[in-house]
Amino acid sequence: MINPEEFVGNSWSGVWSEPWVTEADAVIVSLGLEVADIEREGNGLLRIMIDSPSGVTVEDCERVSHQLTHLFTVENVNYERLEISSPGVDRVLRRKKDFERFLGQEVALKFKRAINNQKQFKGVLQQGKEQTWGVLVTPDGKNAEPCLFDFEITDLAGARLVPHLKF
Repeated sequence: MINPEEFVGNSWSGVWSEPWVTEADAVIVSLGLEVADIEREGNGLLRIMIDSPSGVTVEDCERVSHQLTHLFTVENVNYERLEISSPGVDRVLRRKKDFERFLGQEVALKFKRAINNQKQFKGVLQQGKEQTWGVLVTPDGKNAEPCLFDFEITDLAGARLVPHLKF
């Protein structure tokens, strides 16, 4: 079973708490991939974003779609359209394992409560000194000193990777 304490904010609720999610996660992991996010949209759309350290191909999406279509028929999962995709360059960080995987990467964090009168920060994801996680923020300005804010993922309302595109 997926542990709700390992989720950012309240993102475990909703579709993540549906009984079929654990089985779908196991199917996706068996294909060498991981679930990045799950969403339900209007008009019966069920969107599942998959990822892997080496990226996601169209063939990966096809394999997952094929396997989940069979699982959802057996489990009687209610949906009209199934969309399988990669999470994109601004990938949402939902679970503890996402934070472990992307240590050292630049992230955009939104906290539930303000820290120094601010709720949103961009910085480098690191191990915290006093708590599990930290974000190293470098303020604007010539003489600005970087500062590390410690946090737990339950302190967050949201988290995403900051995209860095190379052309």
